[in-house]
Amino acid sequence: MSDELTGQPPIFGGSTGGLLTKAEVEEKYAITWTSSKEQVFEMPTGGAAIMNQGENLLYLARKEQCLALGTQLRTKFKPKIDNFKIYRVFPDGSNEYLHPKDGVFPEKVNEGRPFVGKIDRNIGSNPDPATVKFTGKNTYDA
Repeated sequence: MSDELTGQPPIFGGSTGGLLTKAEVEEKYAITWTSSKEQVFEMPTGGAAIMNQGENLLYLARKEQCLALGTQLRTKFKPKIDNFKIYRVFPDGSNEYLHPKDGVFPEKVNEGRPFVGKIDRNIGSNPDPATVKFTGKNTYDA
């Protein structure tokens, strides 16, 4: 997916940090969102910035920083900003859409999303670890 990312960078005075060298050599991450008005928000790297009315585009060094900003956009603003997208940007300029991958945020239930690590029993039905010890099985497999 090599779509051109569009949007204006937020108004940010700068900080002592910045993009790591890794961002130029390996990969960096971009988050895009649309805001109905100019608002001040906290940068995941520290400091405050002003988002533009309309489309915004911000490059960050780590995916976790994009996820933290996305959580802030969804919870701290009125009206909520739910339309953010996270991309991985490679040094050659191509990008890959990362989040939310199937259009639904991970903490929400989606029909097509399979369970991971789900065991159909309540906590009282778990085996006693002493009975499983030295059998070669793990307690979560028993």
